Parts: sequence; C-alpha cells; structure tokens
Amino acid sequence: MDNQQSTILSVDSVNIRRFFKNGSQETLVDSVVVESPVEIYVKYGPIEDRKIKKIAMIMRSPGDDLALAVGFLFTAGIIHRRDDILPTQKTTYFQKIQLVEFAYHFNPIFPKDDRIFIVNAACGVCGAPNAEALQGNIPYPSWGKPKIVKREIIFGLVNETKALQPLFNKTGGSHAVCWFNNGGELMQVAEDIGRHNALDKVLGHALLKDKNIRMEGFLFFSGRAGFEMLQKAARAGINLVVAIGAPSSLAIEIAEENDITLVGFTNHNSFNVYTQAHRIQ
Repeated sequence: MDNQQSTILSVDSVNIRRFFKNGSQETLVDSVVVESPVEIYVKYGPIEDRKIKKIAMIMRSPGDDLALAVGFLFTAGIIHRRDDILPTQKTTYFQKIQLVEFAYHFNPIFPKDDRIFIVNAACGVCGAPNAEALQGNIPYPSWGKPKIVKREIIFGLVNETKALQPLFNKTGGSHAVCWFNNGGELMQVAEDIGRHNALDKVLGHALLKDKNIRMEGFLFFSGRAGFEMLQKAARAGINLVVAIGAPSSLAIEIAEENDITLVGFTNHNSFNVYTQAHRIQ
C-alpha cells in the first residue's frame, strides 16, 4: 500500500465550531488523523504443529499494518531477516488484527517474561519491563564503508518532504519517516500518528522487499529524534539520521555508540550535527 492509499484509511471527518478573536464563529468539517488499535499475532512452529501467539497491541493510524507488524517484530528483535517469515503474507485491511506467519524452520525467541507489548502513539517502548530492556537489540553494524552526503541534499529535504506527507497536510496530526539513498532519492515513506510506528512501517517495507534489511542511505524524521527512534535506526544499520526537530541526550548517546551521524534542527538555512560530522560534505 502506498502512502496516498494509507492516507485515505487514516483520515476521519468531524464537525467542529471555530471561534475567532473578533467574537465571530463558524461551523465546518475538519479532518483528523485516525488513532485506533491493532493487535499483532504471529503464527510459528513446524508445518505440522503451528501455534499462534499475541505479541503486541499498537495504537496506530490504519494502513500498512503488515509493514508495521513486520517492522515492529524486527526492531523488537523477534525476527532478523526476510527469510524468518513466509514469502506470502496477508494484510488485514479494516480489521483490528494483523497476523504475521513465521517460516516453518524459524525458531523465534520471545520475551522471557512472556509479556505483550502495549504501544501507544506517544511511546515506542511502553512494553519494556525495565531500564536494561530499553537498550534493545542492536546487533547490526552500518552497511559497508561510511558514505558521504552533501549538505545540499539535506537542505533540500525541508521542502521536498512537505509534499511527501499527505496525512499531515490534511490533518496536522501525524509524523513522517522517509528513507533516502545517499544521492537523495526517495526509497520509502510512511506516516502515522506515532513517529515510532512510521519508522517501523518504513523498516517493514524494506524487510519485505529485501532478503536482508540492507538500508543503505539515510532516514529523515519530520519531528524530534528520541532515543527509541535512534535505537530502531541502529537496528537497521542506518548511519545517518536527519531530523527536523531536536534530539534527546540519550538519542545522541546511542548515535555515538553506533557510529550514526545525527542531524537535528534542520531548516532552510542551517542544521546541527551532533555526532560523526565527517559524513556531511
């Protein structure tokens, strides 16, 4: 499903009354972003003994639920590559459940305490049981040699990415994540009421298309860069993250530890580089 189709599922209309400072008011129809739950289940085990297990309940904007589920399973460290799931997967449009079928040979390792991840639109790590678990699963290094990205490409993102956010342009209530190659060509974009969901959707699309999730290039965040976003980026081997907003202290720490160039406060005139500035030319 492309971003335009996802937008249709993620927008609702409501009647509102607008008040003005001069004392007047008007009644009109407004567009709001949809926030609704989806439950993520997995089917696993050998072909003769398949089992079903609930993994998570995620508050998200509908559309791209399969990519969201696959990306979440990847960033949670439950799956690692395309071969861990069956070649054919079904997207359950308009439903509250998304099933991901694991490959018959794949033996998943689930959280030890058998917890179910509860993820709301504001929090991508709400299922973590303790501080140690927040460090997550980041076994992948950056792919190949460090790539150089020209500053002109980064400056160009400020205008270019506005047109890539139809859900935000219609509602003002969503976040976007874009994946570009090192030359600035768009590879994938996703929007969601939760920034971490948007990133999981992008990573899920990449995993569904590639045997191994080799995401050469960089990520663009339409808002701030929190630590959970950098953690997910590191999991995918990304070595450059560009954010419109500010990074957090822990995001900077994770970027430094995982050799990620972290850019923030990106606008038409300047941007800040917090780590590994040598990748910007």
